[in-house]
Amino acid sequence: MKIFIVVFTCLLLVPDLMATATNETEASSNDFIIIARIAENISQLKSSSCRNDLKSAVDAFRERKPWAVSMFDASVKSPVGVENGVEYQFGNFDECLQIATDFKTDGVDIQPKYCLADVTMDGYVVRKTASRNVEIKNSTIVHWGVCLPASCSNEDINLLMKSLTRQSEVNIDSKKCQVKETSKFSGIDLTFGFTILSFLTIVTFSTMYHIYVIYTRKTAKLRNDVTIDEIAKSFSIIANAKKLVKESKDELGLSCVNGIKAVSMFCIISGHALVFMVGGPVQNTEFYQKESVKVQNAFLQNSPLLVDSFLLLSGFLFARLVLIEMDKRRGKINFGILYIFRYIRLTPAYLAMIGLYSTWFIRIGDGPLWKHRISLEQERCQHSWWKNILYINNYYGNDELCMFQSWYLATDTQLFILAPLLIYPLWKSIKLGSIFIGITTTISVIIPFYVTFTQKLDPTFIVWPSEITDLSANTYFINTYGKTHMRATGYIFGILAGFLAFYVNKKQITISNRTRNLLWILTSVIGIYSMYSVTLYYIPTYRYSVLESALYNSLHRLGWSVFTAWVVFASVTSEDGALKSFLSSRALVPLSRLTYCAYLTNGFIELYMYATIRTPKFMSVTNLLGETLSHVCLTFLAALVLCLLFESPIHGMEKMLLRRSSHVQSRERSSESDEFNVNSSRSASTSEISA
Repeated sequence: MKIFIVVFTCLLLVPDLMATATNETEASSNDFIIIARIAENISQLKSSSCRNDLKSAVDAFRERKPWAVSMFDASVKSPVGVENGVEYQFGNFDECLQIATDFKTDGVDIQPKYCLADVTMDGYVVRKTASRNVEIKNSTIVHWGVCLPASCSNEDINLLMKSLTRQSEVNIDSKKCQVKETSKFSGIDLTFGFTILSFLTIVTFSTMYHIYVIYTRKTAKLRNDVTIDEIAKSFSIIANAKKLVKESKDELGLSCVNGIKAVSMFCIISGHALVFMVGGPVQNTEFYQKESVKVQNAFLQNSPLLVDSFLLLSGFLFARLVLIEMDKRRGKINFGILYIFRYIRLTPAYLAMIGLYSTWFIRIGDGPLWKHRISLEQERCQHSWWKNILYINNYYGNDELCMFQSWYLATDTQLFILAPLLIYPLWKSIKLGSIFIGITTTISVIIPFYVTFTQKLDPTFIVWPSEITDLSANTYFINTYGKTHMRATGYIFGILAGFLAFYVNKKQITISNRTRNLLWILTSVIGIYSMYSVTLYYIPTYRYSVLESALYNSLHRLGWSVFTAWVVFASVTSEDGALKSFLSSRALVPLSRLTYCAYLTNGFIELYMYATIRTPKFMSVTNLLGETLSHVCLTFLAALVLCLLFESPIHGMEKMLLRRSSHVQSRERSSESDEFNVNSSRSASTSEISA
């Protein structure tokens, strides 16, 4: 009976075993067919070393040598999901480059090279995609990962790929080919590394000294009210962390600005994350097309308006503080000093990030896209770093923009320099100042209309995945998006809101609840329409005229500026209310003080996450939400490091310098001057504002 059961079981298993064996044979057969095709085309290759190494690899694969199997296994044999939008077929980058390390003991003398070839696949059509061009082409460019001997040149790989894929067009970019190597350090690399190490050493010793003071309660004093203790603790992590979490004073009602900055920065980072995710390798390109036409997602697609909010806050704070000081000093203010302190305030942390891009950034990661994308960013920063720190890179040399978000600092600085031309007339004569600012506002609206109409531009920066793979190469972004004359409206409205807040406070004018409610309704309608109407332009079949595009470009920023100016004005001038309570929340204060550094570090995070990707992302609402939150958290974490190392210590040193420079004045006057100089030099930036 037992023998019968065993025989019966074996008979049942025979079909399954035969099927498994057949599948394994077919898979093995397919592999050997590809290997045979490679062997047939080896003779066509130009380089003798490539022919020899590739022949050795083919022979080793037939003998099932582990290193040769890994080289074959890491390469894409046939793309999958192309018609669903999977244009990036990476293979296995890490498996390829690890061969040289894993199989040294086998006596392997062939170094592997990973390449991402651009293969035009005729007959393959991406059926569903997000693009302004709804025309379906009968071919698709597939980024095809292959692992081959490093001795093979780009020309050799090109010939081999054409033979294997049976496609007529194959392109190999040398920057998309990588080998595992230890690169040499340049003088710039060593200089930057030494600078960062020096700062870390100072921070370490400063923090240790602070700990010593906490336990011993000993301090050392120096004349002129500046103590050695202050200098020694200026780089202390403990002291600077305390400044970050310190409660913000509600002088002049400006504490609500903290919340506006924090919320705006959260949305801006989320918008940047979305741009880099949809512009990178994805599995389901149709997802973005479906979501982009949904009204609820417009705040992400129209996130440039939130950058205008920062410009408006800059103008508001600068005007608010300068007007108060003008009243005290009877109009006598040295704006040159403010320009100098602003430059000192902003540049060190900015320069540190530029240095990182130019040197060590390319060494701290890897991936199929890494070398091509990060080396491009490195070259741009090495060529144009001086344009950045002169704050002219939004006009001069913007075709090689270092740090895609750096246009903002240039625009903000230029508006900061020009702001007194509007503020002083308002202080001198309300009537003449109002006329002048009215004319300036009108011009700021007409210019975007004229530029958009004459150049037949989009109504705003429309985010299509195929056009945002590299933001710094996007025509609209580099030629129109960051120009000061295209973004001045928000800053001008900020100055106007700052003047109105100053005037209402000075004259002790009370705005009735009825008037406030009416203005809330009116400005909210304008703001909502300005933000959410952008959805219309993401409908591929929607055709808008040049006139409509020009009107939208000029008026949607005007509308958003009206709304944001009212929110700021209403929050600052009201004594209570749910909105002001939320915006003034102490929980938002640390995030608000990190916004400048977050703006600087966000590009680094986005590039790193993009260039280290190994597999295309599957996009869904939950996946994008999780990714976006991770980008926000990583950005603020990097901002914290930058702030503690550079921004906060420099700010502390700046305050000490101001104190020494004003010591010859009376103590009371010195205190007022210090506070004014510090706040004014910082008010036009995205950095912390001491309210």
